[in-house]
This record gives sequence, C-alpha cells and structure tokens, in this order.
Amino acid sequence: MIEKKLCTSRAFVFYASLNFVLMNPSQRIRQLLVEQLSGGQAHIGFKESIDGLLFEEVGVRPQGLRHSIWELAEHIRIAQHDILDFSRNSDYKPLSWPDDYWPKNPAPADHKEWENTLDSIEQDREQMVALVNNPANDLLKPLEHGDGQTLFREAMLIVDHNAYHIGQIVQVRRVLGCW
Repeated sequence: MIEKKLCTSRAFVFYASLNFVLMNPSQRIRQLLVEQLSGGQAHIGFKESIDGLLFEEVGVRPQGLRHSIWELAEHIRIAQHDILDFSRNSDYKPLSWPDDYWPKNPAPADHKEWENTLDSIEQDREQMVALVNNPANDLLKPLEHGDGQTLFREAMLIVDHNAYHIGQIVQVRRVLGCW
C-alpha cells in the first residue's frame, strides 16, 4: 500500500511538473506570483501568523518592540490596499508616509475593527491575485500612471512587504509568549 501511494505521489509530481513546463511563460509567471501572494512558500502566511491569537493580545506592544500585532496587521492592510489601488487606478492619490500607513493607536477600538482589518487583508490579496491572473493585464508593461512600475513589481512588493511584517508578528507573539 505504501509503495502504491509513493508511486502515485511521484506520478502526480511528474504530471504537475510537466503541466508547469508546458505552460507558456506568462502563465508560469502568473502561477508563481499567485503562489507567492498566497503565502506558505518559504515562510508562514498571514493567516497562520495570527492563528490562535486572542483578541486581548492584539493591542499589546511588548517592551522593547515598536509595534503591537494590531499595528502590524493594520499597516499590512493599509499598505497592501495602497499598492492594489496604485496597481489598478490611474487616478491614484498617494498616501503620506509614514502618517497614513500606520494606525494611531496600538489596539483596535473593538473586535469588529480587528475583524474588518483581517477581512480587508484577505479581500485585497484576492483582488491582487485576480489582477495577476487576468491575461488582459500585461505583468511587465509599465503602468501608465507610474514611473516605470509594473504589475509584476507591485505584486512582488506586496509579497516582500507582507513577509517582513508577518515575521514581526511572529516576533511579537514570541515575546508575548503566545506563539
């Protein structure tokens, strides 16, 4: 039984790899970007970073660290939404750095505000995935309203930015003893 599962597993990997190789380069790039945006490649994703977290822990700013989990999550939400807005809106209006990119308080006003932030992070990520997956969008064409930025670059900016702050969320959780 184990040999059959192993053989089937190897066959699946072979066919999955073959399908990936047979895709045109644009499809492969889109698939790789979506995998990165979805997280879980070289590090944990956002959902895993907050899994099991108690609401009472999200607004605690540990001694020696600059941000609470709330501040980091809200910053991820704001920055990701800003990048998404820039990527699809020719009338984009930039936010003011750093004031517009960070919440004013270390804790959300209530549980609903926390849940809204979590929902918005997921919804905006899904919208960026939809932009990346849309074959009508040239990933490497400079955005008309930018100064050389491409959809590919903006998607990778979300990946890079979120990964950095997800790592900080894990660090805060370790210091708080809730990791």
